[in-house]
Amino acid sequence: MKKLLAIAAFAALFAVSCTKVQVNTYGGRNEISFQTVSSLTKIGIDGTVFPTTETFGAYAWAAGTVGTYFMDNEKVSFNASTSEWKPSTTYYWPKNATVDFLCYYPSGMSGSAITPSTINYTGIDVEAGQTDIMYADKAVGYTDNVDEVNDGINGYTGVPTVFHHALAKVRVIVELAYNHKQEADGTVTDWTVNVNSASLSGFYKAGDCALTLASSPATGIVGWDKPADADGNFVWTPDGTTTSQNGTFSGAITPGNQYEAITEFFVLPQTLAAGQQKINLGLTVATTRNGAAFLNETFTTSADLYLATLPAWQINNVITYKIIIAPTASAGNGGNPGQPVDPNDPDLSDAVITFDPAVNGWDNIGVETVINI
Repeated sequence: MKKLLAIAAFAALFAVSCTKVQVNTYGGRNEISFQTVSSLTKIGIDGTVFPTTETFGAYAWAAGTVGTYFMDNEKVSFNASTSEWKPSTTYYWPKNATVDFLCYYPSGMSGSAITPSTINYTGIDVEAGQTDIMYADKAVGYTDNVDEVNDGINGYTGVPTVFHHALAKVRVIVELAYNHKQEADGTVTDWTVNVNSASLSGFYKAGDCALTLASSPATGIVGWDKPADADGNFVWTPDGTTTSQNGTFSGAITPGNQYEAITEFFVLPQTLAAGQQKINLGLTVATTRNGAAFLNETFTTSADLYLATLPAWQINNVITYKIIIAPTASAGNGGNPGQPVDPNDPDLSDAVITFDPAVNGWDNIGVETVINI
């Protein structure tokens, strides 16, 4: 029966202890293998399966090793014939020493430096790579293959290897609030809205990240402390180079549907600043009144990605921006944020054109003249 792990603060895992008999019918009893899982959440969930088509890198340290490493950046891959994750070179468990393991993905990644207590990423160009960079909790003090991690799909016996995402991901969807309004006097206004273009701009593309070991227990799975900005957001240090990302969607949008204007992509975790990182939309809005063409506008509009409730793109976050488009100056709720919008009868009271008449006063002109008689 598979044991479940609870993911606690700093992503540290504590296994429930029990006695188990292991029978190995395909080779040496002490051959080291790995048990993988990709952790997609911060706290409280087991994780998802690590794809068997991928490989990852592994370092290991053990007392008595000749040289620095017990495993020196070995590539670990899935062996379908034995259903094991194994390094390219066969390793066996020491008789009297424990072994510590630290794994990362993708294997052979440049710009990364790993020590027993640190993981450093330097000069990583996220825009160019578009790769899911992951680091595993450190497995400390192991003497045998174990069965401790549940991915909900497959179970492998080996060194518990729990991966976490080092980057963030962003996507943008758009939605039309309404496209029809009938006034009390019978006037009917309809809008046709087309999205011509969508882009994100002003965000950082590359940078550095330093992870430090959260604690040093004698045995178990140990998480990592992530770097944070002044407000405690888990972000990388950008190199100062900004970039942009264009979406591929264009076309008409209608109420009640969502459209992916910019498909999910990897971004550098970063602190956002008002006025810098933006979402830009190119729109065409055609207006008809009582069935007759009335107004046609093509324009570009933009909005800040920084929000008080979202001041940063943090490590291990997938951020979805939902942009609600309203064809007039109103949001469709009469200027009452948080109130629902009825797409069949939007409250446009705050967008109605009214007049503020006034009469400029007379200019009093006095003239004095002399008449001679």
